[in-house]
Amino acid sequence: MPRMAVADRRRELVDAAVRVIARDGVAAATTRAVVAEAGMSLASLHYAFPSREHLLEAVIVEVTEQERRAAEAGLLPVATGAEDGTEAGPADPPALEDVIAGGLERYVEHLVARPEREQALLELALYAMRTPGQRGALVAQYAVYQESARATLSTAALAARCRWTVPLDQAARALVMATEGLTTVWLADRDTEAARRTARFAARALAALAEPA
Repeated sequence: MPRMAVADRRRELVDAAVRVIARDGVAAATTRAVVAEAGMSLASLHYAFPSREHLLEAVIVEVTEQERRAAEAGLLPVATGAEDGTEAGPADPPALEDVIAGGLERYVEHLVARPEREQALLELALYAMRTPGQRGALVAQYAVYQESARATLSTAALAARCRWTVPLDQAARALVMATEGLTTVWLADRDTEAARRTARFAARALAALAEPA
């Protein structure tokens, strides 16, 4: 069997940890449980990660980065061109509400397709709140979300030829809170149509914080 590169080993162990955490919770994500899920030996895990805590930190970093990419990929294509890939004409910018709603609706699709990652992040957030020395990882996680929200709202306003009437940081925080609430409620009730309606409502509320440039 060819030797697995360390980066590939780390990625498989992170993915296995996500599945265990989403299914059984953080407490159940022991090193033995993770290697069993990944089909590896315990030595393989310790070769890739010095400790279980380092593995959990890697899970938070990796899944947060995936969330950032998914969020930005969901909004930016709408913000930079029409649905068919052509540039919007000079006289027909999209409505800001539609741009934001399109991004949030794509986020809902991502959530429905990969619920285990969101559930794992929720479990890890609660773990970080309760565990001494782990809050920094949680702060860093939400800093990534805030920066992603700033980037997407800035691009959305540019596409719709609008300007924000409140500081961009405030609008970005509102977007982060909206997506976090949408995520938690959907994980509880799995009502996708209600989540889509909520996404449109949140887009309307955010768009009300802007005016034509």
